[in-house]
Amino acid sequence: MSTQYRATFTSDIRNVALARKGIASFASVCGFSDEAVADIRLAAGEALSNAVEHGRTTRSRRFAVYCAFDGSKLTVEIRDSGHGFPAPPERLSVEPDDRGRGFGIFLMRRLMDDVTFARNGTIVRLVRRHQSSSSQAQA
Repeated sequence: MSTQYRATFTSDIRNVALARKGIASFASVCGFSDEAVADIRLAAGEALSNAVEHGRTTRSRRFAVYCAFDGSKLTVEIRDSGHGFPAPPERLSVEPDDRGRGFGIFLMRRLMDDVTFARNGTIVRLVRRHQSSSSQAQA
């Protein structure tokens, strides 16, 4: 059984908090621990902030959130209508630069099990695997 959450927001910085809260609530309902929900909230917040900062165009000032949980993993997808990265996302450094740029991508990669970019970065997919209660008990 798959569970989903979808929402569209205007590219107003105040909507980052609303979208982040919706994603975190969805993760909580899917059975993620408080610690995992905090990680998901932070990683999603970075992607959402990037969507608002870089995703506005003259034709669209919106971003969309799609979440799906299949019982074993949560996928969070954030889409915007911006122009994307100047370089292919695979070439982005895994460490922030001297000015702190890239720190959000660094955090996303540290907190999530998988982070991918499509359409030159205008789609960000964050994946977090669900730890079963038996594996949490062994940890």
